[in-house]
Amino acid sequence: MGRTRHTSTTPTPTPTPMPMPMPMPTTAMSSSCPVDVVLSLRREKTARLLRTMRPYHVLPALSHSWGSAPAYMSLLRRPDGLAVLDVSEDGGTDRLEQRVRVLSTISSVVVLAPRDVDVVATLRAGAVNVLPRDTPPRELAGRIVAERRWIDLSSRRQRLRVPVRSRPQVVPHQASQQVLLELLSLPTRQWCCHDLGLLLGTAGEPVSKRALQARVMRLNGRLTPYGVSVDAVHRWGRTRYTGMREVVPYEVPPAQLPLRL
Repeated sequence: MGRTRHTSTTPTPTPTPMPMPMPMPTTAMSSSCPVDVVLSLRREKTARLLRTMRPYHVLPALSHSWGSAPAYMSLLRRPDGLAVLDVSEDGGTDRLEQRVRVLSTISSVVVLAPRDVDVVATLRAGAVNVLPRDTPPRELAGRIVAERRWIDLSSRRQRLRVPVRSRPQVVPHQASQQVLLELLSLPTRQWCCHDLGLLLGTAGEPVSKRALQARVMRLNGRLTPYGVSVDAVHRWGRTRYTGMREVVPYEVPPAQLPLRL
């Protein structure tokens, strides 16, 4: 008789499932930071602060210099934006109140400053809070998060915009001109030439009145064919930009052929 073949009853081991890969970062993940922009008057000093605060995930990884067009454009596109203005000990506080006043036009502003700064004057200029730079990192992170929650709850910065027909999307090409157009299009703000020059300048030097007028003239050259122009009032040696106004559009005439004699 042949041998009976016995089938093994040992269970086949179940293969261990492969670990799921970590999800790639998305736009929603990258925008979860409570602070939208960090503006600095001394970026090398701000870089140290950002490294110290990195474990708490409340500040962006990089800062922007005062006057940065990408930073301003980012804030202008956020109706409830929050900016941190970092002022180090030797970063210059002579124009701090004026800087806060112009920056608070486009964003809520938390100021990180030395302890000897005039807190009351800075708050009156428009800052939502003034915090000492030497605050312990954990406490500083908590206070910044609290400001972010307050802004989200209040929703106090929903700004009206100029109608789309008055703001052509094809102009301008340069980032600095795009920011200038956005700033001048805010119906809630009329800009003095000195305030606008301070906002658009560097930490060490504002944009001069003559240079600002040249920028506005270039912007008008791009806007006028579309029926829009910057409205300005000149009085007592100052220029006040009061917004955008409609003008009669015109077509740029084609280049004439040279005369043949």
